[in-house]
Amino acid sequence: MAKPTTRTQFKDYCLRRLGFPVIEINVDEDQVEDRIDDALQFFEDYHFDGVEKLFMKHKITEEDISRRWIQVPDPVIFVTGIFPFDDSNSSINMFDLRYQLRLHDLYDFTSVSYVSYEITMQHIQTLNLLFSGKPQFRFNRHQNKLFLDVDWDRDLQAGEYVIVECYRALRPDTVTLTGTVTGNTASNTLIGYGTTFDQQLVENDFISIGGESKQVRNINSATQITLVGPMSSNVDNVSVTYSGVSDVWNDRFLKRYATALIKYQWGSNLSKFAGIQMPGGVTLDGPRIMEEARTEIDKIEEEMYNMTSLPSEIFTG
Repeated sequence: MAKPTTRTQFKDYCLRRLGFPVIEINVDEDQVEDRIDDALQFFEDYHFDGVEKLFMKHKITEEDISRRWIQVPDPVIFVTGIFPFDDSNSSINMFDLRYQLRLHDLYDFTSVSYVSYEITMQHIQTLNLLFSGKPQFRFNRHQNKLFLDVDWDRDLQAGEYVIVECYRALRPDTVTLTGTVTGNTASNTLIGYGTTFDQQLVENDFISIGGESKQVRNINSATQITLVGPMSSNVDNVSVTYSGVSDVWNDRFLKRYATALIKYQWGSNLSKFAGIQMPGGVTLDGPRIMEEARTEIDKIEEEMYNMTSLPSEIFTG
């Protein structure tokens, strides 16, 4: 399979690249799986094709206000910004300053210059930045908690939305979500039992429920989601799976990097028997395989850093 689309096909590809089945690759099955996981983690952290940028909206709940932080789904690995908590991004009403400027100063674009309007808008943005500032936040991917450094009782209310600019890892595997769901054709809402939707899913994800593929519109809570359209048939306590982006398995950097890591593991295993002569006079040369693999790993990592690395803003926030 020259173009792997599953984890098994990807693993077989890496082993064939090392010489299997012509050569016996002295690596345990679990070791291969571990090295693939290591390759995926590095790929997600440093390769721009390993993540996708998205704007995730979260509806503030009383629980959020009480605990002073927001639950972030596990696939999200970087948070780079929070939209300001004001009306600058909302629709403009007739009493808004921007509306009045457009009404009186830009009533005729054919004869009125928009330069003064643009200067005024920049001035308003400067005033907002001076008096309101940008929302400050703290996020660590291992906690899955987004801390907003605001006055939660004054600046946020239950039912309001917070827009989070973030990056999520592209998961290539099909994942079975926690718990089960129940739903019917009369509603596009699914009720979960023992589920953690707010930790596992992001809006617009495609999930499979009882063999039917549906798109997620909203993550209402840990136990409730809203779909884009109702189910075509009733479901009762069925499992839900998330289909990963299978094309990730065919990324050339990921294939090269995972193969090099498995090769290093192979050399590490053989190095325990360095100098021991096998039947037929063959001597295992594990250290040399390790050295070759180390050179390949360093070269691939350098290429990722220089050619395909993510922008530095995601590390600084």
